[in-house]
Amino acid sequence: MSKESMEQLELRPDLDPVEILALRVRAFRLGEFGLIYDSYHADSFFRAQFPDREEYIRYAWAHLRRDFRILSCRVLASRTVEAEEFHLIFHQVVEVAEGQIETLELARFFATEEGWRYHSSQKMDRGEFAGAVEKIRFRDFDQRLPKVFF
Repeated sequence: MSKESMEQLELRPDLDPVEILALRVRAFRLGEFGLIYDSYHADSFFRAQFPDREEYIRYAWAHLRRDFRILSCRVLASRTVEAEEFHLIFHQVVEVAEGQIETLELARFFATEEGWRYHSSQKMDRGEFAGAVEKIRFRDFDQRLPKVFF
């Protein structure tokens, strides 16, 4: 059994957004789709698409578990927008049936009574940013039009 699979996965109120992102990645790798569902903000687009937790878990096991694998996820920048909102930029590489997909994402987290929750992301394919991934800044996302958060 791997060290990662032995770690207890718990969505605690004291976790900050960076820790929540790392927890989501570990949960995804282990097939803990209920934790991923619970980490979403109640007002997120995701929750509008999947209002039923058990339905999402069945969907994830049927489709995501075999067709989507997170190879790496690295936080590149973070900022507090307001006391109730936090942003992260992260670089992610995933494997799908068609090959690898590399993205840069600006994720938005909002504070709730249960702690920080993942609300949405603005995604950019790696090829859309000419520099080294470590050079990406919030202004690179701010300048993108249209601003599509999912």
